[in-house]
Amino acid sequence: MVERCQTAHLPDAYDPTPVQQGIGVYYTNLLWGGVDFAILEDRKFKSGPEGKIPQQGPRPDHIRNPDYDPASIDLPGLTLLGDRQLNFLDAWGTQNTDALKVVLSQTGFCGGAHIHGTLDNRLHADLDSNGWPQTGRNKALEKIKKANAIHIAGDQHLATVIKQGIDEFGDGPWAFVVPAIVNDYYSRWWWPEDENEGANPNRNTELPWTGDYLDGFNNKISMMAYVNPESHSKGGGYGLIHLDKKEKAATFECWPRYVDVTQDGAQQFEGWPITVSME
Repeated sequence: MVERCQTAHLPDAYDPTPVQQGIGVYYTNLLWGGVDFAILEDRKFKSGPEGKIPQQGPRPDHIRNPDYDPASIDLPGLTLLGDRQLNFLDAWGTQNTDALKVVLSQTGFCGGAHIHGTLDNRLHADLDSNGWPQTGRNKALEKIKKANAIHIAGDQHLATVIKQGIDEFGDGPWAFVVPAIVNDYYSRWWWPEDENEGANPNRNTELPWTGDYLDGFNNKISMMAYVNPESHSKGGGYGLIHLDKKEKAATFECWPRYVDVTQDGAQQFEGWPITVSME
């Protein structure tokens, strides 16, 4: 019933066939104002880790063992979007080709945080992120990139702009994970353990830890901006995305919760805005 209340306004599902236990689906696309949104269900079709991989932390989805092999948990049969949604993305990418393409999903497709909840809780890998399973993540990113789409998500509490890498750094789509509007109940931090910047850092920001990194699943990611909880309003706020159909570009904005954007001199979080090409 919650799902029906939250999704009944959407266009009909691409394939309305229920999943197990008669649970309905809603993944679909919405063409609005020259922008074609693909709306995914990256939680519903994703494999759960419990009973499928060895538990290596206090929770089945938290890996605290720094010596684990990331390849050991990318097992055959694990899914992220599943074949149905991958087929949907294939078809979506070839339709409405004059429109700008945007993918909306629950969470980001990589491990974009190192510390969870409290500063003493460093995770080597967070399977609750969609950096896992890696094979499913890469399949999804390939189709998003092929459509020249940007990716917008939430859920991680920690705002980030990341250029995803599939085979090489930077060969995947741009992804903006917006912040939580309130971010003092379960904060996350981007904080590399060696406290070093990556290769090819973002020189347009004073943030210390940008550039190319491997996440806890050995996925290639290029961190462009992030908002740790020590920032204004504890990192809580909201994102705005401006889409320029003429220039085929997207501008990501990230605003602290209590900033009055109508006032001259209103400042976004450090590192924003960021404008990216959608070609």
